[in-house]
Amino acid sequence: MNEFHARTASTSLGFILACSAATFFSPSRVLAAAEDRGEIATLSSRPDTVSGGDVVVEVRVPQGIRLRDIVVELNGVKVTEAFVLDRQARRLTGLVSELALGMNTLTAGVKSRPDRRPFATLEIINYPGAGPVFSGPRQQPWICETIASGLGDPPVAGPCVVPPRYDWFYRTSAGTFQPLANLSLPFPEDLITTTTIDGVTVPYIVRVESGTINESVYRIAIIDDPTDPIHDPWSTTGKPPGPGWNGKLTYPFGGGSNPGYRSGSNTVTSALQQTPLSLGFAVAFGTRNTYGTGSDDVISAETVMMIKERFIEQYGVPRFTIASGGSGGAMQQHYIAQNYPGLLDALTPGISYPDGASVVVDVLDCRLLNNYFDNLPDPELWPGTRRATVDGYTPATSGAQAGRTTCQNGWGGFANRWQDPVNGGFSPVVPLQVRYDPVTNPTGVRATFWDNVVNALGRDPATGFARSPYDNVGIQYGWSALNAGDISVEEFLDLNERIGGLDIDGHIVAQRSAGDPIALENAYRYGRVVTSGDNLSLPIIDTRGYTDQIADIHTRIRTFAFLNRLLKANGTTANEVNWLAGGGNAPDLAGMALRAHDEWLERILADTSTRPYAEKVIKNRPVALADACWFGGVKYEEPFTLDPDSTCNQLMPIFATTRIAAGAAIAGDDLKCQLRDIDYSDYEVAFTPDEQLRLTAIFPSGVCDWSKPGVAKRKPKTWLTYKSAGKAVSLDDDHDQHVRDAAVRTRHDH
Repeated sequence: MNEFHARTASTSLGFILACSAATFFSPSRVLAAAEDRGEIATLSSRPDTVSGGDVVVEVRVPQGIRLRDIVVELNGVKVTEAFVLDRQARRLTGLVSELALGMNTLTAGVKSRPDRRPFATLEIINYPGAGPVFSGPRQQPWICETIASGLGDPPVAGPCVVPPRYDWFYRTSAGTFQPLANLSLPFPEDLITTTTIDGVTVPYIVRVESGTINESVYRIAIIDDPTDPIHDPWSTTGKPPGPGWNGKLTYPFGGGSNPGYRSGSNTVTSALQQTPLSLGFAVAFGTRNTYGTGSDDVISAETVMMIKERFIEQYGVPRFTIASGGSGGAMQQHYIAQNYPGLLDALTPGISYPDGASVVVDVLDCRLLNNYFDNLPDPELWPGTRRATVDGYTPATSGAQAGRTTCQNGWGGFANRWQDPVNGGFSPVVPLQVRYDPVTNPTGVRATFWDNVVNALGRDPATGFARSPYDNVGIQYGWSALNAGDISVEEFLDLNERIGGLDIDGHIVAQRSAGDPIALENAYRYGRVVTSGDNLSLPIIDTRGYTDQIADIHTRIRTFAFLNRLLKANGTTANEVNWLAGGGNAPDLAGMALRAHDEWLERILADTSTRPYAEKVIKNRPVALADACWFGGVKYEEPFTLDPDSTCNQLMPIFATTRIAAGAAIAGDDLKCQLRDIDYSDYEVAFTPDEQLRLTAIFPSGVCDWSKPGVAKRKPKTWLTYKSAGKAVSLDDDHDQHVRDAAVRTRHDH
């Protein structure tokens, strides 16, 4: 047991402290006497974000103190018996339970010391296991979907909480998972073994733990022995994970983008992810880590933190956590790495987007463009091939949507929903009677993308609605097409005269949309746009199946938008590897990426130099790990570039977006552009005096100056806690106030 604790606690914590861009496990809160070297540190979470009433703690004992004389107390009550002693390392580790809600004080001292003065003190702030911890006021209603998830009836009242349960499965010789009905020997004859990434061969039996955390349905899957299952790994009488766990954790994120007001649901078998489990990785995730269950990346980050805390308490500290997931799952990975660094150690975004907010504004443009083109007297003059010159996307080359651009096809539904409070993609579990209706229920819940992140953007006090940063003032739709000779001056002017904007309820109006100034400021300040590279210097392997030719929404340009942001922020993109596959016979990019990340992270872990973390990531990237594309099963290894003559780009061309086609930069991280006077040298065509008057009338305040940073752009703070809608402070910057607030809550609770 001591060897297990020594390996997991010291190695994993040391890796996080040495290598993370910003520390998740934060012993900086330790208040040790200046003359002593002893300290207390939490291993399962930050000490100011503990949840569920328990926490894994390490006490490091200073030299000169006899280990048998150590006394550990929680709020003045002795809890020394919860700890396991490692004499060689001079430390104690244990799971401390029965924390009070709010502020707690943990001390370590010597029982023989006359003044009883502890040599180390740690303040711990404990939150309910149902949350929230830092995500702020929760959406109401919050539909508890435990029945749909196979976890029984939800509580009659109160938060969405049910007790954990455990299910067992085994892998058959037919290549499927089946329930393990009998947990004792003999096991089924068709049970197979698996060999982990560390070369250990074990029976392929998986235990799935299920329950609710942060009002989200969670699943934890790990290879285990049902005849002697894992339990109480931090106690002397417990059973830590066996050789089937390789000591590492994978964390998948789900895609989509829909309104929340619900826990979400999944099935127990969703945890049976063959590739990571077969290699010995544990798998953990929650329903609110699926963007389609609710597009709130802050709740997703909070759910990750709380589920990882549960995992560490029940299984041990993972050496590292590898994230994966496509589309909305990729957005969450980028958001969490930027805004809550240390929760994830490596990212595997698939069919990726940089973030949600900057994509939404581009897609809402499609709503306006589709409306314009579809309502022309002769829309046949604008087939997909011509529309593409204006909206930037490519028309589908085959199938039912052939000839339709991505704006019309894939983005059509989202464009019509993301600023529509009524038709925004509510789950059927959200009752009709609670939903917004401008006439019959004007105070009902709204389905816009912005309402999902209202705690970050804030509310307009005049309406009570989430503030919207959507802005298209100054955008010259069709600018690139005009200069390329694809549309005429008359078509360019007519388009921009009639394009209009969206009101707060998503209705098309004649005037252009001006983004709410507070929403714009908060979007950057609170990290709704991924722009900061400081915490995105961790290992990233971006994988993508090529779908541009079918006008699917997951277009290649989004990878380059993120790479451009990395380059601007960090001066390099060497911490990201990019893989693309198309033309059929594609390799298993996800499986390849998991193995590559494992090697990459192990190399970083073995690097004991004092060089900065970002340098360690680049230096320890395996030599064979490089940008590549596969087409028809043939691999072409070359750096990702926008050069249209590269082999990969010839096989799988890159297209644009509505705003790139209007002159914006590849990064796409400007929600609102700065304006400047019209300059006719920007155009490859001549305007008559009358046409110049029309252009001035269209853009009375000027046109976008894409050479300047967007309005309100700034570097976001990290580890924010949301006090109310539109107001957040950093846990790191505002620790003292956070402690005072917790003390007040503690007094109130008691």
